[in-house]
Amino acid sequence: MAFEQIRHNRLQAVRRLLRNYHVSSLIVTHHIDQFYVSGFSFYPQESVFVISPKSMACFTRALYQEPFGRFAPEVEVFPCDEGQLEAALAYVRQRKLSSVGFDAAKEGYLSGKKMREAGCVELPSLISSLRETKDADELKKIREACRIAYNAYEYVKPRVKTGMMECEVAAMLEGFMQTRGSMGTPFPTIVAFGENGANPHYKTGTRVLKKEDAILLDFGCIYKGYTSDISRCWWHGRREPGEYTKIWKIVDNARRTGVKTARIGTPTKQVDAAARGVIEKAGYGVYFTHRTGHGIGIENHEEPCNSPQSKAVLVAGNVFSVEPGIYLPGKFGVRLEDTVVATKTGPKIYTKK
Repeated sequence: MAFEQIRHNRLQAVRRLLRNYHVSSLIVTHHIDQFYVSGFSFYPQESVFVISPKSMACFTRALYQEPFGRFAPEVEVFPCDEGQLEAALAYVRQRKLSSVGFDAAKEGYLSGKKMREAGCVELPSLISSLRETKDADELKKIREACRIAYNAYEYVKPRVKTGMMECEVAAMLEGFMQTRGSMGTPFPTIVAFGENGANPHYKTGTRVLKKEDAILLDFGCIYKGYTSDISRCWWHGRREPGEYTKIWKIVDNARRTGVKTARIGTPTKQVDAAARGVIEKAGYGVYFTHRTGHGIGIENHEEPCNSPQSKAVLVAGNVFSVEPGIYLPGKFGVRLEDTVVATKTGPKIYTKK
């Protein structure tokens, strides 16, 4: 399907949601939402869209006028290097657009104040709600992002040697992914050796890999605007401790149980409970210190989340991580993570070949 049709479909979906709130038009300032509805990447705070009942206007820096105009010829582009929001509000007045809304959760104080003073209506995050369910084009891109990341893991694992620094392994992962089409990483690549793996959000450093050591990788890539997320762990050396083997098997069982549970119609908190239950039954519940997963798409952390507090229920096209872990302070951590999609035939793991 040509992206012109995809853009048309997404704009129509936005307009249908607006009608539920008795609003006819929408101002879009968030660059991620702009990418979703248009397919074109703008830098943050450099563009404002006005989606009206039958058209879309874009107010952006002059440097975007030619490339975006060529990419989306049906969109009216107004070049302005500063004051994009003010220009958009002037457009709303000139076109006499009534009942114009904006995403209140994604606005700063000043921009929100300007829109409220102009008579715009505060709305919930409607585009974010659409982004939770991926269409065929999005699934194709996420699948490729996952394939690139998985292949990077398979490439790097046999090349990790005693004496290497964590940052060297991270550079190897990122270099491999870039040569396969990655546009970058959605979050800082985590490579943690030994005791560093016990910190779930460890920042990769210069720690040197020992002859017998634990390794934890958590990374992903961005492919055509869509992300992946994968975690893998293993013991480096020939004398793997029995405790490490035990922990790894518990976490892997929790991962497989979480994935198996992630079916259409299942509350996401049950996915969390299923994975967490395996770890708690094994006596390590206190060492599992985060939610079981998060949504994955244009952003690496979006809805729906697999957490105890979530009220979401899985539907076809939801993409999310399943990533249980056990973290033993001063020793090591094990986290095993896959990117998964909910389908009519059951959950499918994307982080594979």
